[in-house]
Amino acid sequence: MGRPKRALGELGKVTFTVEPKGLVVARARVYDGGGHERRPSGSGATEEQALAALQAAADAAVGRVLVRRKPLTTVAELATAWLKTAYHDDDPRVLRQRREQTVDGYASVVRAHVIPRAGAVAIADLTADRADGLLMDVARETSVTTSNKVRNVMSLMFDWAIQQGHFSAPGSIQSTRYGAVVVANPIRATRRADEPHTVYFELDAAQVRCILHLIRDEWPARHRARYPVGRRPNFKLLNEYILITLGTSGRTAEPMAIRFQDVRFEASEQPDGSLTMEAFVWVGGTMVRTKSRGLFRQNSPKAERQKRWVRVPKFAAKVLSDLVANHVPDPDRNPYDVLFTTERGRPRDPSAVGELLRMFRREFEPELTAIGVDVEHLTFRGLRKAVAAAVSDTAGVEVARDLLGHSDIAITEGHYAKRPELIVEAAADALDEVFAGIDA
Repeated sequence: MGRPKRALGELGKVTFTVEPKGLVVARARVYDGGGHERRPSGSGATEEQALAALQAAADAAVGRVLVRRKPLTTVAELATAWLKTAYHDDDPRVLRQRREQTVDGYASVVRAHVIPRAGAVAIADLTADRADGLLMDVARETSVTTSNKVRNVMSLMFDWAIQQGHFSAPGSIQSTRYGAVVVANPIRATRRADEPHTVYFELDAAQVRCILHLIRDEWPARHRARYPVGRRPNFKLLNEYILITLGTSGRTAEPMAIRFQDVRFEASEQPDGSLTMEAFVWVGGTMVRTKSRGLFRQNSPKAERQKRWVRVPKFAAKVLSDLVANHVPDPDRNPYDVLFTTERGRPRDPSAVGELLRMFRREFEPELTAIGVDVEHLTFRGLRKAVAAAVSDTAGVEVARDLLGHSDIAITEGHYAKRPELIVEAAADALDEVFAGIDA
């Protein structure tokens, strides 16, 4: 009786030879997916290293259809392997790679919540009810928003593990040559937490004037009286940034990415024959900070389709005109040629202006509350909401959607601008015509 034929992808007898220079070479035979015999080899300083190299060469020879998977047993191992793929996906089918800052966010969720709570848990033991309990704990101890982030990240992890055939688990399973693997993601069976109600934020002209007055006039004097010496907050930067945000509806980091070439001025003739200057801004980028690259300008806003020209109002045009007039190109310190720079001429970090606004809120909370401003929601996202509300009330929600760069009007209505109260008038005329005289 002859020897049974080796299974596809299975290494035959491994032989080791030592070359004159001491390098160990491992050789074996293997059948690929087409049934053809291949003879891969691998080398290393030791037999273990040579065997590992041989296995890698065999995996390449037989193709991905038969490649061996490294078994993963715990949630921590799964998270680590998935993040490596998320950062560097070499799949040619993936045309739009995840942005690095997105994966940095995934890694932060894994580090802060997934591994501390379930890192040592075996993947097969993380059933839907246990995952639901984990998400409930996160929601109770932090917030429902964080709980939903954890749910999303863990769902992506388990989707990838299922696709890779990495693990076995009870419940809905399927037998494969790698063992029993899950075919239904247990995280998807958990309940998604209800997001808190959207808080709409509105400002009128009087409130904005008061805010700017506090920043320009009151804050410098108060700070100087309290701290006669030392570094002072950049009052001028905060004042300009609020005006630009209100004028462009940009997200927090988008005004920081406005370059010299992104601003253009055009003369417009008025009905009386006079000329006025109008300013247009190209919203085509944002400032981003990642672990590997640090601070840099991303050549698109949140999404590629959100690039747009915006004609800014007069109050923002004046600020842009001053920034353009005072701009000095410096390819070494300011390679992106952005208008908002530090005292040393380098691009500004958006987090700095965010901290300025928080300092202002803490300093003037009583005054802001007295004029009817919701201090908790006085953020740059809140200013964006105020722009959406003002434009929606005046020009319609469709114009607000285009100004904010949303792809769907439901996003504008759901998170930024209230849906106007519905008034149905045409129906009354129709009913009067059909049922005329019924009250005689």
